[in-house]
Amino acid sequence: MKATWNEQLRREPAAAAAVAIFMLSAATILGAWYFQYVLKLPPCPLCLEERLPYHIVIPLSLLIAIAAFVRAPRALITVGFVAIVVAALCGAALA
Repeated sequence: MKATWNEQLRREPAAAAAVAIFMLSAATILGAWYFQYVLKLPPCPLCLEERLPYHIVIPLSLLIAIAAFVRAPRALITVGFVAIVVAALCGAALA
């Protein structure tokens, strides 16, 4: 019997964390694009620079989630999460 997504996420907490990071980061960028393209509020140059870490975190978190689902080595998943933390800290430094 196939497991649902919810059951798979419960079995793999690293995948659940990566999916949560992916969804929150994607929502943040989508919100920024909404203000930029729908409401026609032009971002300042610093705002554009602050988006750069998200362009790293979004695909990386998706790759980590996939790696966790296929049971990749824990060291690989850990390195991915460390890279996400570094990117987030760089974004905080830009802010």
